[in-house]
Amino acid sequence: MAPEPVPAEEEAEPLKVHVVEQEILYKMPIGKFTVQVLQPRSILHILMDVDVYLAGASEFERLNGLEGRMRLRDSTISIISDMAETTLWLEKGEEEEIHQEELAEEIVRKLHRNFGAVRTARINEFNFARSLRQ
Repeated sequence: MAPEPVPAEEEAEPLKVHVVEQEILYKMPIGKFTVQVLQPRSILHILMDVDVYLAGASEFERLNGLEGRMRLRDSTISIISDMAETTLWLEKGEEEEIHQEELAEEIVRKLHRNFGAVRTARINEFNFARSLRQ
């Protein structure tokens, strides 16, 4: 009383799979730094702790030395400072509306011009304080 065999269907076309190799990213801590945004009546102090992620072991090794890390850190600070003078012109209370992911994406876009291996960044800490300008 075995079940009857199921008739073999026509041979199906083999499944084609497109494999995308994922890049291995290497984390490079940039560190903490503070940027001051001067405004007419106050100064906004923004404290950030940033990590960038680089593609490729050879690029990571090239930038992982003291000089490479300093260049990457200086470029990041320069980018944040420029952004503070142009796009972070926040009025009182608007600093809470800064989207850290968008800020990190903008940093990566600008860093990528000089450091082609930079793929992404992460803001680990983002604090702000406002003081009156004297």
